[in-house]
Amino acid sequence: MKKFIAFIILTSLILCYIPAQVFAFDANEITCNAALLMEADTGTVLFNKNGDEKVAIASITKLMVLLIAFEEIKAGNLSMDTVITGTQEGKEVGGSTMFLDAGEKFPLETIIKAICIASANDATVSLSQHIAGSTEAFVTRMNKRAEELGLKKTHFKNVVGFDDFEHYSTAYDVAVLCRELITKHPEILRYSAIKEEWIRECKTQLLNTNRLLSRYEFATGLKTGTETSAKYCLAATSEKDGTKFIAIILGAEDNESRFKQAEILLKHGYNDFDLTVAAAANESYGEVKVLKGKLDTVLAFPAYDVKVIVPKGEAGNIKHEVVLSKSVSAPVAKGTEIGQITIRVDGEIAATAPLVAGTDVERVTFFGAILKLFKAMFAF
Repeated sequence: MKKFIAFIILTSLILCYIPAQVFAFDANEITCNAALLMEADTGTVLFNKNGDEKVAIASITKLMVLLIAFEEIKAGNLSMDTVITGTQEGKEVGGSTMFLDAGEKFPLETIIKAICIASANDATVSLSQHIAGSTEAFVTRMNKRAEELGLKKTHFKNVVGFDDFEHYSTAYDVAVLCRELITKHPEILRYSAIKEEWIRECKTQLLNTNRLLSRYEFATGLKTGTETSAKYCLAATSEKDGTKFIAIILGAEDNESRFKQAEILLKHGYNDFDLTVAAAANESYGEVKVLKGKLDTVLAFPAYDVKVIVPKGEAGNIKHEVVLSKSVSAPVAKGTEIGQITIRVDGEIAATAPLVAGTDVERVTFFGAILKLFKAMFAF
């Protein structure tokens, strides 16, 4: 027994001295047709392989359906309790399903879960018809929203992502769509991160097809897609220590490789880059003269924390360029734009932001002006 315990201790000590495997990013491991890594806060692209090429995106399409649904909720036109009725078109659409029968009713929250978890085509069609009256009208709305978001190389022909030569997007456009969703409607991550859900009083199981949720500890969602032309696709999101990444994999050769490649990109983000506040909202970057004000000057602050993402070890290469107004006339309201700050990393522009007045400055009265003049004359 003593020999066995000694063996266990010795083995443990040896294992402690085995060096941990160091991650090293290799772009050659990204073998899919198109891929992109984006940092979510800044929208900075950190890896791009054919990111502007138009390709089929399969059920990644449903992210636009979900975006419109969440926007309808925010506008007060829908709620998670809104009843969605299954339609005949939804029942007959085919493909991935929640087995939604025509006339069957579910709260919107369940429909959203079915789309996020099981990529349910029947739920997607029924939801789009509820919102727009028909799938055709909803597709028109999808294309209009894509245009508003600046998705210049995206066009939809159906709501579920079936192959069609007029139905396409790009890795970059999909990343922008994901960013709009997770930054404006972060509640979607509550649903896209669910691995398993039971509905119909535990009679129907919804299983998440996103294996990254089980294999990568920082994964938070978002959507898979598979079709003949599109092959295997994945829009993946992650968060670690407040830093969020979006990894897009389009046209992977098999199911496993899309998750492996997404994990590689996300690890690349955390291992090789740092998100840093380059200009803090509570830090002054100069002052501007105030004409006819109770104060002679007003301090200029960034309107918000200006963040940039930089390669590891290059935070010291961040430079600031400040341009301030020569003067402003009172009254000045706190938050009034009085300049601009530009952040450069290694000489390249990484971010720009307005500089704003840090306080209100009232206009001086006639007697106040006389008093200021008197004080100036006799100051010593």
